Amino acid sequence: MTNSTDTQPPKRRPLYGSLLANLLTVGCLICSVWACGFFVLVSLNPNTPINPFPPPTVPGLAVIASSTPTSDFPTFPPENTATFTPTFTPAPPSVTPQPPSVTDTPSGPTAIPPPTRIGGGGALTPTPTPGGGPATNTPVPISQSASGHIFFVSLRNGDADILVILPDGNDESLLIGEPDKADDAPALSPDGRKIVFQSDRDGDFEVFVANVDGTGVTQLTSNSKFDGNPAWSPDGARIAFETDRGGNFDIWTMNADGSGAAQLTFSLKDDRQPAWSPDGAQIAFQSNRDGNFEIYVYAFSTRTDTRLTDNIAADQNPAWSPDGKLIAYESDRTGNGDLYAIAPDGSDETQYTDNAAADSNPTWSPDGARIAFHSNRDGSLDLFIMDAFAGANAAAIFSDPADDRSPFWGK
Repeated sequence: MTNSTDTQPPKRRPLYGSLLANLLTVGCLICSVWACGFFVLVSLNPNTPINPFPPPTVPGLAVIASSTPTSDFPTFPPENTATFTPTFTPAPPSVTPQPPSVTDTPSGPTAIPPPTRIGGGGALTPTPTPGGGPATNTPVPISQSASGHIFFVSLRNGDADILVILPDGNDESLLIGEPDKADDAPALSPDGRKIVFQSDRDGDFEVFVANVDGTGVTQLTSNSKFDGNPAWSPDGARIAFETDRGGNFDIWTMNADGSGAAQLTFSLKDDRQPAWSPDGAQIAFQSNRDGNFEIYVYAFSTRTDTRLTDNIAADQNPAWSPDGKLIAYESDRTGNGDLYAIAPDGSDETQYTDNAAADSNPTWSPDGARIAFHSNRDGSLDLFIMDAFAGANAAAIFSDPADDRSPFWGK
């Protein structure tokens, strides 16, 4: 008899049921990962195309500008449209400006009338270039005077013009002037027939010459650089002038008709304001080749330069006395411009003026007894005359609210 508890063969587990459960488990894991990723993406970017429930689109705000809003802050109705009520202030009626009447009385000080051009007046005709023939101006009769004439520059007409006056202040006349141009630095020829000067009437400063009555204005130099501050040789055959054709200022000379230009000084600094000695053997000038402007003399015999003054101030604008024994000049060594004189060998330096104003541009009378210069002692620049010795009193030739400067005393 067999026992019911005898060993039975083991039962086999279903193979396919276990495999299906594993597949379902893997599928659930994949779905969970995808759902988490989808949730994160939608949270970070609600507007992503895969979001089945995107946020509603808010329409843009339409703002109507107003020059004068009716409230401090705009209000927005539900449709998100800001509305301003424009309020426009009508523009004032157009007013066409009218030129002032010729009878209007100007405010402020009464303007001094310009000097009267005797001999008919009229504007200068256009100045020709060299070789084009002289331009003519209305001639100005020049009175005879034993004490000579003082030619000078005035700004009373709004630009620089050349005038002439007697040393006693009488017979003032306008000689050379062109509207909106600067005619400057006049010098009378030794024979008293010609005036050489600088002018920017061709666009930059060049050297011009004219008859003493203001006619026959003719251009002598023509280049794109500065040519100016001309000075006659004693025989009237040549003219010295300063130019920066080489990049810095040097002293040049040329024939009285503008031909034969030749360079005299060759400094790397600025050599300016030439003044010819009465014997024609030397030219005095100012130069800053040693650091500040000093007075130098160029000798034609040796073609060398000699320094006359030596101080830390600026010494400028030399002028030879008619006898050739002294050179007058200006210096600011006392803190303002004063007049000095020195011998051509550098000795006997003497201070002539001592004034709180600026005295400048000395020029000798033909007899060497007096010196004319310009100064701002009365406010604007005016012409003064003094006896040619140290400490002499100076008297103004006339008084003018405009600047009158750069005198040249000739025949």
